Amino acid sequence: MRNIEIKAKVHNVEEICKKAAELSGSSCIIIKQDDVFYKVNDGRLKMRKFPNSAAVLVRYSRDDEEGPKLSNYDLLEFSPVESKKAEQLDNILQKCLGIRGRVIKERKLYLVGQTRIHIDNVKGLGNFMELEVVLKPDQSVEEGEAIAKDLQNKLGVKNEDLIKGAYMDLLEKL
Repeated sequence: MRNIEIKAKVHNVEEICKKAAELSGSSCIIIKQDDVFYKVNDGRLKMRKFPNSAAVLVRYSRDDEEGPKLSNYDLLEFSPVESKKAEQLDNILQKCLGIRGRVIKERKLYLVGQTRIHIDNVKGLGNFMELEVVLKPDQSVEEGEAIAKDLQNKLGVKNEDLIKGAYMDLLEKL
């Protein structure tokens, strides 16, 4: 699975949420997420936990650069009734790999076509915007980048506010 991502610092949450709602034609879905990152040699691996006991193991790799970037990822989802299995896997991964860190956030999700607009409040970091253009199998990286840049402009996100890496990287720099 592939997507094109853009991540940026947000200075005015109300303004960007208003623009995102206009673009999506609906209000946001609020999602609370608790991500445990494991120490790995290549890419990133995290267990994302939700308040309803659902979880998803996410493996992804992407270049740490500003602006649109390709992300390749794999997901292993656990329903709330499978929460014991997710917990067991989390414990095994922590023992085998060790914990790199933890990212806790409240995410406001807006859907615009094939793009997920996230307005995130990250504990210890502040407010950010993330675009994820989910690429179709036959869609080129360039097409996804064009969609992402267009939405970045429509949301009023400036190039100087773009960030590299993941929230985990930013937290480690504190």
